[in-house]
Order: sequence, then C-alpha cells, then structure tokens
Amino acid sequence: MLLLQPGKVSWAHCGDSRLYHFRGDRMVFRSTDHSYVEQLVVQGRLTPEQALVHPNRNILLTSLGGVELPKIALGETTSLQPGDTFLLCSDGLWAYFSDQELAWVISGCSSAREASELLIGRARALGNGDGDNISLAILKIVDAAASEQAAGTAAQPGLLASQAAQ
Repeated sequence: MLLLQPGKVSWAHCGDSRLYHFRGDRMVFRSTDHSYVEQLVVQGRLTPEQALVHPNRNILLTSLGGVELPKIALGETTSLQPGDTFLLCSDGLWAYFSDQELAWVISGCSSAREASELLIGRARALGNGDGDNISLAILKIVDAAASEQAAGTAAQPGLLASQAAQ
C-alpha cells in the first residue's frame, strides 16, 4: 500500500508483493520480501539469483489472509523529486525481471500504460502460460507547475499521475 502526501510517500508491505522506488533508471528502494529465501539472501547465504530458483522460494514467513496476524513492514520516503516512479507488483511480475531491468523499462517508456503493457506481455511470454497471476500499478511523481500549465488548472504540489494495469 502506498499513501501519497505532499513531499512524502508512506508505505505498508506484507508478503512477497513488492514496492519499488525508481529515480530515472536507478532503483532507490525495494521492499524486502517476507519469504524464506529473502531471509537467506539478507543473511548472505543465497544470492538474489539463487533465490529465484530455490526449491523453497514460495514459502512466505507472513502474508495477508493467513491464520496468524500478519507482520506488516512500514516505511517512508521523504526526498521525492518530479519524475520519481513507484512500482507496486506481485511476484507474477517481478520473478521474471531483475531490479535493473524493471528500472530500464519504466524509465524508458513514455507512459505508465506503455511500461505496464510491455512488462505484462514479457512476463506472460517468459512464463509460457504457467506463470503466477500478475498485478501491478505504476505511479509517477509529476511536477505540479508543469501539470498545472498542461491542464490549465491549479494543480496542488505533490499530486501524482497514475496508471495501473492487471
């Protein structure tokens, strides 16, 4: 979940769906999965590449909808800039891309819709019809003054342009 306020973004995360914060083609932040293999990566016992093919890669340590109350990770980003982009996505998407590949696609596309369609199409192709479900939302911070001028209205600082695809 992402909460947008003037000058900052707060987030809550649980399970293995991810939140990414990109600035251009550089990843600023990625949420940490609540999974067995991510724990091994954090401990230095697996590389991220090994985690993608590990036999226990689907074991979650906490998630929504389980028997136990989930453990929710909270965070906040306060140094937002026009052009910063946020990607929220399920493992049905991120499992097929490196963090850098996601950054390149998102920064290289002219719109959130174009990036969404490209990412979903490529993930489906790479999954050969056997992949997990794919959900994503791409949100881009826009310059309020430029938005105001383009729309001919009084935009409020910190508003966000967004597109989503599933």
